[in-house]
Amino acid sequence: MRTHCAALLFVLVAACSKKPAPTQTTTTASADAAAPAVATASSSAAPTPPPAPAPIPKKYKNVLHTGDSMVGGGLSRALGPKFEADGTKYHRDVIESGTIHEFSQNDHLPSLLAKVKPDLVLISLGANHIPNSTDPEKEIGPYVPKLLKRVSGIDCYWIAPPIWKPAQAKFNEWLKEHVAPCKFYDGSSLEIERRADKIHPNEKGGEVWADDFWKFYKGDGAFTAEPSLLPDAGPR
Repeated sequence: MRTHCAALLFVLVAACSKKPAPTQTTTTASADAAAPAVATASSSAAPTPPPAPAPIPKKYKNVLHTGDSMVGGGLSRALGPKFEADGTKYHRDVIESGTIHEFSQNDHLPSLLAKVKPDLVLISLGANHIPNSTDPEKEIGPYVPKLLKRVSGIDCYWIAPPIWKPAQAKFNEWLKEHVAPCKFYDGSSLEIERRADKIHPNEKGGEVWADDFWKFYKGDGAFTAEPSLLPDAGPR
């Protein structure tokens, strides 16, 4: 009996003296091995590219401003110096009582384009159609595309007539939808001082009109050129 108990005690002591399997050590080693891989992946990520340069308004050598009597007076006198200060030669041409029909068919506009060779054209037409206009699509619809074809390939702005009665706004709304690829500028919402006829802007009114067009021309309405890439100046 004593022999049996002694044997059992020996087995129990031997079992308690065995070391547990190093499972925790193995797990820690695996985690440590994975850490460098994560760091490598993070360090190899591509850097965020810098934002693209903002487009800048085009500049021109020669601008031809042509149209009816709305070209004259305060508008052209105020616009001319702005273009000249911007390095652009400003050419003014006025046809009293000029119409879209005439500019789309006679030789006046083609002759001007050949003489001035503008890289920008401003068209001020429509005022002589407004008083009697009831259906612009029928009255001038066939002629506007012909006029636009004559300035094809040249940057162009169509300066809408400065309406003098609220009911005339529908004429400019029609023009806006039909003068592309020219950009359309409408200053009808401006408070413009007029001459005694209550139609044509006076000198001060022309200045207000010109200032507002210039903001459009240099802002949201600008034709833009691709900005040149700045040379690398090295680290800063």
